[in-house]
Amino acid sequence: MNASEYDLDFFRENGFVRGLCPKCGRHFWSQGDWETCGEPPCDEYTFIDASPMAAPMDVHKVREEFQSFFERNGHTRVARYPIVARWRKDVFFTQASIYNFQPYVIDRIIEPPANPLTISQTCVRFNDIDNVGKTGRHFTFFEMMAHHAFNWPGNQIYFKDRTAELCHRLFTEHFATDPQRLRYIEEWWEGGGNSGPCLEVMLDGVEVATLVFMMYRETPTGRVPLDMHVVDTGYGLERIAWVSQGTSSAYEAVFGSVVADLKSRLGLEPDHRVLLEYSKVAGATNMHTAADVRRIREETANRIGISFEELMQTVAPLENVYVVCDHSRALAFMLNDAVVPSNVREGYFARLLIRRALRSMHDLSLDLSLSSMVSMQIDYYAPYFPEMEGNRDDILNLIDVEERRYHETLSRGRQLVSRMTQCMDADEVMDIEMLIELYDSHGLSPEIVQEFATVRVEIPDDFYIKVAERHETPDDTEIQEDDGSLGSYHTDPLYYEDPEMVCFTAKVLAHVDGGLVLDRTAFYPEGGGQECDLGSIDGRQVTNVQQMKRTIVHHLEHDELPDVGDEVIGMIDLDRRQQLMAHHTAAHIINGVCHRMFGNHIWQTGAHKSVDEARLDITHFENLEDEQVRELELGANQVILDDLPVNIEFMDRDAAEALHGFRLYQGGVVPGKTIRVVDIPGLDAEACGGVHVSRTSHVGQLRIIRTRRIQDGVVRVEYTAGMAAVRMMQADRVALDALMGSVNVLRNEVPSAVTGIMSEHRETQKALDRMTRRYNKIISRDLADEAPIVNGVRVITHVTQPGEDPAEVSKRLSSEPDVISIIAVDQGKPRLLVARGRDVQVDCRELLRSLMTVVGGGGGGKPDFAQGGGGDASRIPEALNRAAGMVKDQMNLSAGHNIHQGND
Repeated sequence: MNASEYDLDFFRENGFVRGLCPKCGRHFWSQGDWETCGEPPCDEYTFIDASPMAAPMDVHKVREEFQSFFERNGHTRVARYPIVARWRKDVFFTQASIYNFQPYVIDRIIEPPANPLTISQTCVRFNDIDNVGKTGRHFTFFEMMAHHAFNWPGNQIYFKDRTAELCHRLFTEHFATDPQRLRYIEEWWEGGGNSGPCLEVMLDGVEVATLVFMMYRETPTGRVPLDMHVVDTGYGLERIAWVSQGTSSAYEAVFGSVVADLKSRLGLEPDHRVLLEYSKVAGATNMHTAADVRRIREETANRIGISFEELMQTVAPLENVYVVCDHSRALAFMLNDAVVPSNVREGYFARLLIRRALRSMHDLSLDLSLSSMVSMQIDYYAPYFPEMEGNRDDILNLIDVEERRYHETLSRGRQLVSRMTQCMDADEVMDIEMLIELYDSHGLSPEIVQEFATVRVEIPDDFYIKVAERHETPDDTEIQEDDGSLGSYHTDPLYYEDPEMVCFTAKVLAHVDGGLVLDRTAFYPEGGGQECDLGSIDGRQVTNVQQMKRTIVHHLEHDELPDVGDEVIGMIDLDRRQQLMAHHTAAHIINGVCHRMFGNHIWQTGAHKSVDEARLDITHFENLEDEQVRELELGANQVILDDLPVNIEFMDRDAAEALHGFRLYQGGVVPGKTIRVVDIPGLDAEACGGVHVSRTSHVGQLRIIRTRRIQDGVVRVEYTAGMAAVRMMQADRVALDALMGSVNVLRNEVPSAVTGIMSEHRETQKALDRMTRRYNKIISRDLADEAPIVNGVRVITHVTQPGEDPAEVSKRLSSEPDVISIIAVDQGKPRLLVARGRDVQVDCRELLRSLMTVVGGGGGGKPDFAQGGGGDASRIPEALNRAAGMVKDQMNLSAGHNIHQGND
């Protein structure tokens, strides 16, 4: 690192001295006389029971004080972004406030929402999940308070000196901290493809802020300067609240009434001296393994003069309490921001938290539901995040569903673990891959597996970090790359100007990949889940239309294409276009109605719109019941009848986000400064490039064909609309009319009539089955009685007749002594079934092979039963006539073999 990056005028002018920490070798700046940098493990906490701040603050007080301070210093307060970073495709969750502005603001595609700004951003991280509850400072959910400034040529807001000044004033003037207790450590930061020098702000052993000066972009070929220089700060809300209160851990300071309520319910009255020493030791140690945790605990016990076991009586229950508090808080925010627990994507992490929380509640013998814990968190946060109150029922319902599924998992867990370990020796150790498989595929945590297993189970110290790492990055989306063949061709999309344009003229710009590139087109290319338009160009049928960036390629039936430079006439199949428009608009209607019906967790995960029918995939925890499907269909058709406008407008991304929020990105990430917004007022607004009708009434009738759960947490709604729905209705009427005629009843009597007929049919079928079994029994007995005897064995050959069950007859005959049966089926494809009694020394497989040489075909089986098929049915009689001789030959061969064995 270049020392000049940190040599600030603010430091020089205000008496700061640059020091070198002898323990970690890093430089730092301070107005105090410090030998070390102040960060653990170089120093222990010194603020516990001795806060350096003037007054204790809870998290809500810290948040307001922070943002008010920066508002008074020229910053605009900006509302938090969602926890799920749906505007980015490289991450699932918002893990820092700068995520909100990458890549579009940093790349200068859009303007920042304010400049400079202040924000308190809700975040989740899972890279330290195994340390939650143990270290006193690690959380999965946290709020990163920040102030940001975005500087580019001609627009300089402020950079390093003003940033350091504001930070120093916040702590010294606003929070009344002794300025000599602050230390600023020189560091380097990288994240999201950007980098720059930074200062870690230390106060009494705790990092309370990080001041990043984003100046570079990290590329595969090296580091390059950014046009924009960004002030990217992060202040730990939870840590500042902790330091202000001086409690034994951040958990005690942050969770307020929730942790107090839990401790009261459990009757926990921990020894403050134990917690104080434990926190100091933990703060001075970087914990990565169980061995680190064990060492901390042993050192704490030695300091206090108690045994390790006595220490654990205090520490262990509290760790579980803190886990429950942390995870329930994280869940309240994640589910509020439309995460549905599942085994994929964002939902995986919600389920991970739910099951870890439930495990800790079990260890505490806590007689509460997890939803009641989450409800306490909502109570604590809703006054400051009012959207949580509006989504309370939805959040708690999701938690209850998951808790029920968790207990169902436990009920079958013992049997599952037993089955997976039955081939292992008792002293064998279950490997990490098996533990992860049991967790990922079956929801069994390693602690549960350890309870159920009869083999050794050693739980890795960082198990949950390992499983989180496997799921933390979205699957790479295949991106079509321009191979250069498209050149710089730009096709003007006429379908946005007039979605019902039938005829247009255009000029041929190029032949690409066997297709035509035109200067303009009314053909909609495949995209957004919508199939492409069809029609003709100069009389040649269009078979496919694809888009690559700003170029649209038209593929034709004919090999001979119009020449480059030719003027051509395009004709659109309007009926097809109108049907696709109806289906695409219907997807927006269904999505909006589902959101109204089921709650905030509804989110589109996929869609496809063809001519005959369409589908929409939504996040939901279970398939829809019949009544819900009917309600959804009614709701969607009511929107259609309401004749709402479908407003379509190209908008600046920042303006669209400010107006509609991040639910815009139902169809995924949309690049660029300008996005096309399709808005059905009061129902649904999405960034969408598809073609749509101008009013909901133009969708016509909408019918839900069916719904089904296609994966964990995702439900597919299959539907049809417009004339396709009318055609389906007509087909249904034809079928219903035919059914009415068949059963000779009125339309409204059809369901009860069919139910009665099916009931009678089932009873008739049962009676027929009973008669068939009796008939097969009689047939089997008669065949056995009439069979010829070969070498003391009855050889039965028989061709089954309609109503006889060949398998049943064969099975009954094989239960008789001294019997070999060859049962043939010659209707359609011929079959042969060969069976023997237990006392008969004939290999049915060999006998079947001999028979099949006559009939043809093949087969196989076991010594006591074999079957084959294929060949020529007309040769079955010949095979059966030769069966007795084949049996005799095989029995003689078997007897001779036994004689030779006896002589040996």
